[in-house]
Amino acid sequence: MTRITHRNRRGFPMASALMDGNIPEKLTGDSTRGIVELDTEKWAIEGSSVETTLAEYYGAEVGGSQLSPPRDPAELRTRLRESAPRLAELTDHIRTQFDDGACGIFISKLGLAHLEVDQRRKAVFALAVMLGDVTETEPVDHRVVWDVRPQEAELRKFSMFSESDTEAAYHTDSTIVPIPERYFLLYAVQQAECGGGLSTLRDGRAVKEELEQTPDGRVALRVLTDTALPVRIPKAFRKKYGVTAKDGYSYVPVFAEKPMWRWRKDKIEQGLVAHPECATPEVRKALDTVADLLANRPGVRKPLPTDGIVIIDNHVAFHGRTAFTDLKRHLLRIRFQEPAA
Repeated sequence: MTRITHRNRRGFPMASALMDGNIPEKLTGDSTRGIVELDTEKWAIEGSSVETTLAEYYGAEVGGSQLSPPRDPAELRTRLRESAPRLAELTDHIRTQFDDGACGIFISKLGLAHLEVDQRRKAVFALAVMLGDVTETEPVDHRVVWDVRPQEAELRKFSMFSESDTEAAYHTDSTIVPIPERYFLLYAVQQAECGGGLSTLRDGRAVKEELEQTPDGRVALRVLTDTALPVRIPKAFRKKYGVTAKDGYSYVPVFAEKPMWRWRKDKIEQGLVAHPECATPEVRKALDTVADLLANRPGVRKPLPTDGIVIIDNHVAFHGRTAFTDLKRHLLRIRFQEPAA
């Protein structure tokens, strides 16, 4: 993992180590390729300025859990940059790392631990808005900030991964979306104190390169590029994404250019059960080849500490989470696209 420790006079990490015009050697390792850790001093994020700006834009009574995608993302981004220049500088550093080849960025302390939870929602929302165009996490309340907390099985409404305390195997987010969000972030309000709930991350470009080194891997890439597989769109999202098939399925390749990977093994399996004609021996072998590589090659595996954040390129990286037993674990998740031109 690339660790950046050089700081400028204001305490922000210098990006010069990654600005030679190419992906540097330290980003080309196997398990930690493309993964950057910003070893920073405490981020002095202007919480009161952020709250004031959001209140002016959305109304004084808006809560962090109620924030929806802004009607004019560029306008809100400009306002936030003007009112919170240090937060703007942070997001500029983050975007530089992604421009220089990062697929995931860890920051161990964001500097929000002294704030109330809803203030933290607003601060992390502002960070995401400065990085890109935030998206709603579900089409009913249109909320952007998703509170990731374990729920009893009968109470889970949307996500078996984010509402569960079991292992989340390597996957990519928003596999049902025509073009999944390019990025998402996870901020730890409270990390699991049981030793579990570790974040796992792998650079999908390295996975592709490993597959290209074997005959089975090369065939797997070809099959998963040329074959569109069924993915079920939940009823609540079908109108939004223009799904007209009666059973709610659309067909997409697992491996492509944008995104590079669209991987939720459990959802893929559900689609193959519903449409067994797609479960050819070639498809089965290709899926098993990728799954075996992900299961048997180490990636980054580390805790996301309280007040820490990870930002992930969802078009490139696989991510997951180990199981945990501490039900006080609480993360915030926000997904966002690259800023519209």
